Amino acid sequence: MNQPQTLGLPPALRVLPDMTSHWRDVDEDFDTAATRLVEAHAKDGDARDLPIPDLRTWGVIAQNARFALAPLARHHDPLPLRSTGLSGLLSRLGAPVEFVRDRLPAPLQLATVNYLMADQRVAPGVLRLRGDEVTAVMSERYAAFDVERLVETVREALVSHGAVAEVRVRAVASGPVDALRLTFPSEAVAVKPGDVSHVGLDISSSSFGRSAVHVRSLVWRLVCTNGLRVAERAGSFSFRHVGDPSRLRDGIGEAVPAALTHARGIVERWRGAVTVMVERVSEVIDELRDLTLQERAGVGESLKLEAQSKELPERTDAYTLVNAITATARNSEPARRLEIEEVAGRVLQAHVR
Repeated sequence: MNQPQTLGLPPALRVLPDMTSHWRDVDEDFDTAATRLVEAHAKDGDARDLPIPDLRTWGVIAQNARFALAPLARHHDPLPLRSTGLSGLLSRLGAPVEFVRDRLPAPLQLATVNYLMADQRVAPGVLRLRGDEVTAVMSERYAAFDVERLVETVREALVSHGAVAEVRVRAVASGPVDALRLTFPSEAVAVKPGDVSHVGLDISSSSFGRSAVHVRSLVWRLVCTNGLRVAERAGSFSFRHVGDPSRLRDGIGEAVPAALTHARGIVERWRGAVTVMVERVSEVIDELRDLTLQERAGVGESLKLEAQSKELPERTDAYTLVNAITATARNSEPARRLEIEEVAGRVLQAHVR
């Protein structure tokens, strides 16, 4: 029997993957951890920026079934786009990223993006490259502050406050979003017998336009290596990658001691969480709308494990609830892990005054 004929459209063009995300729990001095972070990026390819006077003089083409950027004058070879590079370009053009990337067939993808690029006003920009791959499409005002400069600046801030010899790095995250988790063992607090927490800082950024520079107060629990990130604006400092890079350098230098001061205040609240009871635990978990259904289920499973019960407890102390949230964060990629740990900070703030 003859099969019905179908007219198939070409599949969507693909993109190259971004730098792989890694989270490593470590116990290292600052210089060793800084070297680890810098080397992770070195393996991703030689980094350079390509200024573009006018993005209208470039277009997208298909290259090996993938998106690539190419100058109309053909004075450069086509540059393949990574995932974040395409997302940044589409966002800059005001196009819905997921729809263009995932739903349109290749001819419509190319026609749509090229039309939008040609329809722009004069649009200078910067292509962030690793090797010959476009990792990000940034505005001309972008202030590069890559990992080498980041770790150098953080080290200077620690030295100026006499803390570089004391600090321990407990985690290094590398990829589209980078992070260093710093703790200060001299400021340890036994919240429960045998359950010690350290004052600390999370310092995060991105070389690919995925994150501003953030310096955030932290409480780090030794027994499980989970982190609780401050939810209050007072303990969180952010600096966008815009303008003069020296502004970022100066901002980090001031933010490190300020965030550390706020972290000491969180420890006192953390200590008080042991005696604060949370009722209707199931409802509290359901109200964590910043978490996915799977993440909320993970919080419930952590609480059952802690209670050694097959059923979710009706009440628990705030300390155990917050720890269940941070335990769930451990299963996520680095950028999401930091977001979930911030949710834990908001829960602490809501229940312990």
